[in-house]
Amino acid sequence: MSTPANYTLLENARFERKFVLENSSLSYARMLLKTSIGIFSPIYQKRRVNNIYFDTPNLTSYYENHFGKSDRTKIRVRWYGDTFGKLQDPILEIKIKHGAAGKKKSYPLKSFYLKEGFSRQDWNQQFEASDLPEMVRAELKRNIPTLLNSYEREYFQSFDKVFRFTLDYNLKFFNVKSIIDSLREKSLPENTIILELKYDLKNDKDVKKITKALPVRLGKFSKYIRGVELFNPHLAV
Repeated sequence: MSTPANYTLLENARFERKFVLENSSLSYARMLLKTSIGIFSPIYQKRRVNNIYFDTPNLTSYYENHFGKSDRTKIRVRWYGDTFGKLQDPILEIKIKHGAAGKKKSYPLKSFYLKEGFSRQDWNQQFEASDLPEMVRAELKRNIPTLLNSYEREYFQSFDKVFRFTLDYNLKFFNVKSIIDSLREKSLPENTIILELKYDLKNDKDVKKITKALPVRLGKFSKYIRGVELFNPHLAV
């Protein structure tokens, strides 16, 4: 088992600030980054990012995130490339947030096939077959898969290599519970684009020069919250 190329381990905390562009084009979003004060340029190749989120049966992670609890965790399995079929080099991630700062613990998993009929029992077997610490396995047993999402991601870095932006679009969501029977898919409007600014804690004092130059307001956006509420509109308040 190994981590994919260009994977960020994120063992030290960093800030992640989000900006939501609605009714916008990709060309406009790219132009904002390339002409901003940071002079952001592309790094890596764009790729499709896929995540399956895990939560308690009563959606503890969802509510902690939704109501802005300062200290919270989020569990997901991430992989790149095709959403279904053989998943190469999937990674179990436990994201730990304290306010706006976050880090993650990452555990490589064995490759496996994801298709209709993949149940909670299959997930448990997959975790048991992987080299995971006992405390992590115990935590996973208290959680169930609740959402699958998928999106295209592009990567940009400032001229001084201090700040990074990711640009996410074509956001799709799948009701994981329905994988057992038939997939239910929902998508955000095609012109919805999420910009996420990522940087080390030590550079927080310099970030305003980046954010003030953008003609879009800093916002709050969680792909997990949005996806859960797409399939459970009664939760949105």
